[in-house]
Amino acid sequence: IVPTPSAPATKPAAASAAVAPRRFALDLGPFTSASDAERVERTLTQAGLQTVRLRQQTGPAVYAVLIERIVGAAEVPVLLTSLREQGFAAATLVQRDPPVVRVGEPLPLRGAVELAERLRAAGQPVRVAAQPGGNVAYTIRHGTFTSKAEAQAHAEELGRLGLSSQVIQVR
Repeated sequence: IVPTPSAPATKPAAASAAVAPRRFALDLGPFTSASDAERVERTLTQAGLQTVRLRQQTGPAVYAVLIERIVGAAEVPVLLTSLREQGFAAATLVQRDPPVVRVGEPLPLRGAVELAERLRAAGQPVRVAAQPGGNVAYTIRHGTFTSKAEAQAHAEELGRLGLSSQVIQVR
């Protein structure tokens, strides 16, 4: 009888690799200018909170909120007056033929989408469009949290400072 060779003992790969714990942080921004990012950083440091500023090369960093379905040039002044009365003070005519009105200055995508939602709620047919130019965006990152719930609770505290943030998972 010939003995059968036994296979060498091996450890399962999964057991030897340690699973890294999940961590969360808060992102504020993106900001299209360093001065806007510095203003938010100042607010956080005055509150005793540490931050890290990230600078990222992006595609179009800013987006415009546009109203394009305007019947004629005579309707533009009425539309601009109406928008300003509704609190959209920075509405301007950016193209005459066909008429196009931009509401507000170009913003990072999240801000443009929020503005567009407010305008849609007011009955305006708007479009968000990428704008050429700036291709740098700044993001402020704050905190290291062990759970998403802990990060969300801290985001609510930042909201009381007037700062909007987003919970992200950090690698």
